Amino acid sequence: MSPQYRAHPITILGNLWRVLYLIIIPVLRGFFAALGNDLTGWLAGTWADVLILLLMVGIAVLRWWWVTCRWDEDILYIHSGVLFQSETLIPWRNIVTLSVTYPFYLQPFRAVRLRVDTMGGSRANADLTIILSPQNARTLLERGRGREEGEHRPKGAGVYTPHTSSILALSLLNSNSLAGIVFIAAFISQSGRLLGVEFSRLLIDTFEETARALAFGIPPAAAALAYLLLGGWTVSFIRTFLQYKNMQVSREGDNLHIVGGTVTSREYLVKYGEVNFIDIRQSLITKVMGLYSLYISAVGYGKQKEDITCLVPTEGEAKFRQNRTLLFPALSPAPRSLPASMRGILRFVAQPLYLCLGVPLITGLLIWLMEGWTAFALFVGSMAMVPCVVFLLARIFDYRTGGLARRGDVFTLRYSKGFYLHTVVVNRDKIVQVELRRGFFQRFGSTCDVIVRTRGEGRIQHRCRALDLKQAEKLFA
Repeated sequence: MSPQYRAHPITILGNLWRVLYLIIIPVLRGFFAALGNDLTGWLAGTWADVLILLLMVGIAVLRWWWVTCRWDEDILYIHSGVLFQSETLIPWRNIVTLSVTYPFYLQPFRAVRLRVDTMGGSRANADLTIILSPQNARTLLERGRGREEGEHRPKGAGVYTPHTSSILALSLLNSNSLAGIVFIAAFISQSGRLLGVEFSRLLIDTFEETARALAFGIPPAAAALAYLLLGGWTVSFIRTFLQYKNMQVSREGDNLHIVGGTVTSREYLVKYGEVNFIDIRQSLITKVMGLYSLYISAVGYGKQKEDITCLVPTEGEAKFRQNRTLLFPALSPAPRSLPASMRGILRFVAQPLYLCLGVPLITGLLIWLMEGWTAFALFVGSMAMVPCVVFLLARIFDYRTGGLARRGDVFTLRYSKGFYLHTVVVNRDKIVQVELRRGFFQRFGSTCDVIVRTRGEGRIQHRCRALDLKQAEKLFA
């Protein structure tokens, strides 16, 4: 029998947080004693408060002590529970993703977080999340790779290490201002909790004063919005770069091994045969520049916001094709054989055209209703038009390049979603449903939207618009 691995002692602190509600008893007792000015009575009952605190610590320690895991042959055993004990058995063949995260705040305690995901787990949470020592997590990860720690990589393995320029390009072209703003807001909120409300208020006031000083003739509110968007993009750029720095992807037999990160390092082991599809993704800028990025869909991979999701960062066509072939030789995109119908152009441009017309109308209405806010309304309206125009251009590119192709049992789906163009390559056995959907006006033009649903966590669907109905039926026959 293999040795048991106990959760890291830092887990006790997390368990204490779960039973923190018990502290309400001594708090209420002290409150009522203060109301009655009964200091003597409160001091006489302090033994009860101490007993409750000891009970809280005891429950936390017991819950930590009874959480163990072991890898016996090809089965992972997880034991947990104090009063009601349970043992979970997960066969290795059913594990899709093993991941180990090295958070910077756990590094001083020499602790890491291990996640295990299977097809039968929750979409939001892993089947197992446990904090272990780095050595124990490494042992379990190496067992999952099918070899003992210290053995060499098997022959024939493919290794891809992106250059720093490729990671910089990904960070520059794919950073999201909204994600950065959310991070800034969370940082200010947490600083208020840890360092006091005055400190968070100081940060906000400093930002306001800086925006006024650097307004350069535009309304201070508009300047604040612009600098907020710029600051959000900057934060998102730094986070993306640190997230993908030191990245390496290796294909080893039945597994994909992915590592990366600086401040917080991450390591993933993904069952190669359980990759649902590859997604070659381009934004409008990278499309014009001829750059590509590769993403994959697999259960448990990319589930958390901080996970590494892009497998091949932004690269030129020739180099990208070489690395894509190295990692996924069987999933090669085929040339488009079923393009979008010329009769279906409105299926692509109608929605973004409505937005492009609606923003000026709303801006004019705001100027009419809110006197004195003309400059600010014009600035916000101009900013809002940018994503609308980008959305329209993405749909036009989709109309020119989207469609379907099939090569044996491998399907290639080209479509757009939001501001991105996708080329999805999926094997036939990973497709769970195909729907040929026809709107009211499509019935008169013999076209349809092809919606392909693939295997994975949650509902993953791919929509190719305005394709010839008979040819689509023949392609999927």
